[in-house]
Amino acid sequence: MRWQCAAVTAAVLTVAAPAYAQPSPHRVPPPAPKPTASANSPAAPDPHPPAGGIGPQGELVGGARLRSRGLVLPARAKALPANLTASAWVLADLDSGDILAARDPHGRYQPASILKTLTSVSLLPLLPGKRVVTVSQDAANAEGSAVGIVAGGRYTVDDLFDGLLLMSGNDTAAALAEAAGGVKHTVALMNQTALNLGAYDTFVQTPSGLDGWQQLTSAYDMTLFLRAAVNMPRFVAYDRTPTALLPAQNVAGHKYGTVWLGNQGQQFLTTVPGALVSKIGFTDAAQHTYLCAASRGGRRLGVIFLRAQKYPIDQWQQAAELLDWGYALPRGMSVGQLDAPAAPPGSSITTTSAASAARSAPSKTNAAAVAARHGGGSPPWGLIAVLIVAVGAGALWLSGRWITGGPGAGAGR
Repeated sequence: MRWQCAAVTAAVLTVAAPAYAQPSPHRVPPPAPKPTASANSPAAPDPHPPAGGIGPQGELVGGARLRSRGLVLPARAKALPANLTASAWVLADLDSGDILAARDPHGRYQPASILKTLTSVSLLPLLPGKRVVTVSQDAANAEGSAVGIVAGGRYTVDDLFDGLLLMSGNDTAAALAEAAGGVKHTVALMNQTALNLGAYDTFVQTPSGLDGWQQLTSAYDMTLFLRAAVNMPRFVAYDRTPTALLPAQNVAGHKYGTVWLGNQGQQFLTTVPGALVSKIGFTDAAQHTYLCAASRGGRRLGVIFLRAQKYPIDQWQQAAELLDWGYALPRGMSVGQLDAPAAPPGSSITTTSAASAARSAPSKTNAAAVAARHGGGSPPWGLIAVLIVAVGAGALWLSGRWITGGPGAGAGR
C-alpha cells in the first residue's frame, strides 16, 4: 500500500505548490554596477549602461516595446530629426501618458542636474516658500556648481528654489535638503518618491545630481518626474522665472551683496512655441543631460535626453526639433505608456490629501510594500520545508502501519 501513501504525499504537495509557483518580486531598483575605481564617483561614462524596465512584480514597465536598447518608433512615422545625439531619450505626452517615441528608454544612466527635478517634486510639498532657512557651512561649500549662498546667511525657500532651478546650484540643493530634515533624509525621501511614482530604474545618492557609482536613472523614469513636476504650479513658476536676485547678507559683520540669477533655460523658454519648462545637466560621467516640456493646442509633450552632446546643435535645439516632430504625429500614436505605480500583492497605496501631492501624483506606501518592491515578500520557504518534512514523516509512519499489520492491526494498538 506504499503507493497510497505516496499518492497522499503527492496530492498534498500538488495542492500546496501553485501558491508559490508565481515569480518572486523583482528587486527595484536593480543593483548598479560595482565601482571600478576608488574615487567617490565615476570619471567617465559607463560604456555598457545597465538595463532596467522590470517592475516589482516582474512586469515590463511601460510595455514590451520599451525593453529595446535601440530606437522605438511608431509605425509609418516620418523620419526623426537628424541632429539627435542622446544615447537614451523619451518623447512623451505628459497628459495622456503615451510615449510617442524613444531610444533605450530603460537604459540606466547618470542623470546629472536634471535629477533636481526629482529633488523639487520630493521637497516642494514639505517646504513653504516663505520659510526662512539659515545656510550651513556644509551647504555653502557644496561641491560643483554653486550660486553663492553664504554660510550663516538667511534665505527663503523661494530664494533657494530659484537658485536650484535657474542656475542649478548644488549649494541650494544642499540647503533645501538640510531644511527638509538633512541630506540623508532627503535622499531617502527622493528614493521613496521615485518608487511611489513607478520609477523603478532610479536610485538616488545625492540631492544635487552629482554623480555616485550607484546613482542611475532612465529616460523613462525621468519622464515620470517631469510629468509630476509640470503638474506642480510652484515648480513651473520657479523654472520659468527669467531672472531672480538672492538677497544681500550680513553675517557676523561681513556684508555680502545681492546675487543675480539668470535662467539657464532662457533660450528654450523664449524661443520654442509653447515652451513650458527646461532644465540642463552635465557631469563627466553623465555627459550632457536635458529635460523640457511644451504645451500646444491643449497638449503637453515632454522630452528627456540622457548622455547627449551639444553639437552639431545645442540640446534645447535638438529637443525643439523633436517636439515639432512629436506634435506632427496623429494623436493616439504611441510605442508605450507611462504606467501607474504597481501595488505589490497584499498592500495598499493611499494618496495624501494635500493638493500639491495630488497634483504631483506621489503615493504613500506602507513598509511592507516598500520591502516587497526591494525583493521582500518571497515565499516562506522555512515553513514550506517544515510542512514537507511533516508530510513525509506522516507518510512513512502510515506506510509502516500498512506493512506490519494493515488497517486492522493499527486500530488494535
